[in-house]
Amino acid sequence: MKHLLKQGSSLSLLIVACLLLSSCWSSSPIEDVNLEAGVALDVAEETETEQDLAQKGGEYPKRNKVSCTYQFLIPQGAIGSKKEGAQSKNYYNATQTGDSIFEAVRELSLRSNRLPIGHHLKTIVIGEELARTTKLSELIEFFSRDNDIRPSVLLFISKGKAREVFRDSLPGQTPAFVLNGTFNNRRRITRIWEPVSMAKVVGPLHGHTSFALQNVVVSGKETKFSGVAVIKGSTGKLGGFLDEAELDGLVWLTGKGEGGSVKTYSSDNNKLVTYEITGMDSKIKASVNGDKIAFHVLIESKGRIAEAYFAGGERLVGGTIRKARETLEKKVQDMVKNTVRKMQHELQADVAGFGKSLQIQHPSVWNKVKTNWDTVFSSVPITYEVKLNIEDYGASSTTSD
Repeated sequence: MKHLLKQGSSLSLLIVACLLLSSCWSSSPIEDVNLEAGVALDVAEETETEQDLAQKGGEYPKRNKVSCTYQFLIPQGAIGSKKEGAQSKNYYNATQTGDSIFEAVRELSLRSNRLPIGHHLKTIVIGEELARTTKLSELIEFFSRDNDIRPSVLLFISKGKAREVFRDSLPGQTPAFVLNGTFNNRRRITRIWEPVSMAKVVGPLHGHTSFALQNVVVSGKETKFSGVAVIKGSTGKLGGFLDEAELDGLVWLTGKGEGGSVKTYSSDNNKLVTYEITGMDSKIKASVNGDKIAFHVLIESKGRIAEAYFAGGERLVGGTIRKARETLEKKVQDMVKNTVRKMQHELQADVAGFGKSLQIQHPSVWNKVKTNWDTVFSSVPITYEVKLNIEDYGASSTTSD
């Protein structure tokens, strides 16, 4: 009897294992589906293909409000044989214009025998013009509701048309995947903002809190991360941009950098000094005196001297190191001040977390100002303190004595 029970248990485990290994019951062969890698959203502008199809009767009732460009992956076996020295693209783009993003992707089903699916969607890029005129919450509404699409999909803004980001690429690359992969370089440079997914913007959008999204620009076959786009809490739309230098200051201000460098020129001999960041931290302290709110920002970092151009091979001794550190600290402080000046006086948007610090440290005060925080923030005084700890001087002839 025990032997039969043991056999029955083993058989049950085998059946369960087979079920797990069989993956999804509703799965289709990869050759029969269009795997979505990225989506670009722009103000409505029909492509030549769409216009030509419409002239031949291939259209349906709609209002042209948004153009959706889908980047689909081409299965390896479907690419076909390659000529010697040539390399075929592993993706293709298709654009559909209309008033419903959901309907647009369904309309694309009339132009391919492959079913579009969003399980592998990685990026959503929104064009500047569309982002300025339409709420972000409306643009991602369909994607956040679709069960096939993961909430980890990353969001970007692009100056110019978003579809241009997906138009071309270097050999062997897929533009939608290049965008995601570029975030891996945050440990080497401070001019890349943190990746922001659909899941991360739900709270700020519902709470009418301003936040930043990575901006991307295009030249030929190359894309480049270039500053950030600021989504204003009061409107839920694009309010403006912080350029690369201002993003540098924002990363220092928030302490969100994973690595990078700062360069400046010494005040006494105008020689280049470059500091490599190995760690950084930032603390924002809110203070309240009656109805007056103020902040103090303490920024700390550790790192090493990566470059030091001094005449005659001058050694980095104590006095020289102190001067270099003070010059670098002033450089960081100037960058941070410039960023805050732009946020307060031009954008009138807090994307650095000052409001969050006030909410945590003085919740009763926050409750009084939260509905109009960006306006209040624009006139709040802020002081700064920067401390750099140079742990390595990068040369055998260097001494801290």
